[in-house]
Amino acid sequence: MSESVSRRLELRELADEQATLTALEAIEASQAHGLSQSQLVDVFNDDARCVLGAWWQACESPTAELIGFVVLARGPFEAEIEAITVHAAQRGQGVGARLLAAAIAQARDWQRDSGLERLLLEVRTSNAAAAALYAKAGFTRDGVRRGYYPLADGGREDAWLMSLPLV
Repeated sequence: MSESVSRRLELRELADEQATLTALEAIEASQAHGLSQSQLVDVFNDDARCVLGAWWQACESPTAELIGFVVLARGPFEAEIEAITVHAAQRGQGVGARLLAAAIAQARDWQRDSGLERLLLEVRTSNAAAAALYAKAGFTRDGVRRGYYPLADGGREDAWLMSLPLV
């Protein structure tokens, strides 16, 4: 999409449609480590999960481009951000922060309904930008999971465990 075209960022819940899955797969393909097609399908088949998408909507145009998403899971005592992803070409424009804010708002809505205590996530220890974004939003580091994420070379990378109180 041309930068000279006026556009706005819209956030909305995603539906289980083939066009949506295709767009999600394109976003995941831009990542070094992404969700598989079967994992994406599983997300939509789970009533305890919510998928919010970020769209660039061109002003005065019916077309929109999906550029990021967040997967949020609702448990009995906690919610968890399972994935938050922005297309590699669209990073640095505040999309991740908007998706994170939407996930926090959804978790707080769930908290009012059922008393969830906190919002959890894991982040690669090498992903300093994401860890800083989460800290800025109020998440704190609770611990580390050793060897949690697989690496392309067959090794493993640690994950920081982070949480945000909802009460």
